[in-house]
Amino acid sequence: MINVEWNESIEIGIPIIDAQHKVLFDLIKTLDGHVHQDSGTEAVANVIEKLIRYAAEHFSAEEKMMLSFRYPDLASHSKLHDLFISRVEGIQGDFNRGQQVNDSILDFLMNWLITHIMGADQEYNRFMSRAP
Repeated sequence: MINVEWNESIEIGIPIIDAQHKVLFDLIKTLDGHVHQDSGTEAVANVIEKLIRYAAEHFSAEEKMMLSFRYPDLASHSKLHDLFISRVEGIQGDFNRGQQVNDSILDFLMNWLITHIMGADQEYNRFMSRAP
């Protein structure tokens, strides 16, 4: 079970992006809850689908913002987003074929999100804060 709570130390300081990150965080926590409460395959499948859709929307918004600031590492950052979406789609495919979502998968999702926010996202935030 995931024992991490959203807090200000995870935020990057851009309110709209922080709000979107919190939605992603909450979706992973919701998935964790459904898995550990045996809510059934439909509930788990719905959250995985929402996670994929919302992550794609968020990544698109984030990348548009980076583009507007001419962020030099946009291509590599975008690649990280694509890899995450591909991984979650793989989890979705495995789940649809009968593989259960387990603690290892949940830990990966949460760790990826927090590490990405505190690493790659902080990098573009530092760049944009220095922009004229």
